[in-house]
Amino acid sequence: MFREYEFTLIVKGEMPDGERAEVFKKYEDILCQDGGEIMKKDDWGVKKLAYSIKGQYRGHYAIQNLTSKPDLVAEAERLIRIDENVLRHMMIKVSNEVPDVEARKAILHAPPREKKSDDRPPRSN
Repeated sequence: MFREYEFTLIVKGEMPDGERAEVFKKYEDILCQDGGEIMKKDDWGVKKLAYSIKGQYRGHYAIQNLTSKPDLVAEAERLIRIDENVLRHMMIKVSNEVPDVEARKAILHAPPREKKSDDRPPRSN
């Protein structure tokens, strides 16, 4: 069964574009095996880090929304921990079960839910 994740990856900011693309592609390939899918990519570019990580003061941020299997996520995280080019990563499970390809695409293209006035919690005095 597939699950939906949000994956943030920060690599060294001084890496050449070609090497950086290879690092991102490596983890995309692992996570997309057996029918997993990248639903949305967001490349934030190079940003100044709040503090030094592995002697680096700048990092290249990339965020992806994806569906993958839990065992593939575990394997990607194992490899990330030993990759010298990766400064930080974060994998957040957004949804426990995403059954099939059509359901995954429906999640991506669903309109945002409108908030009704009845949705507010009661005010306490």
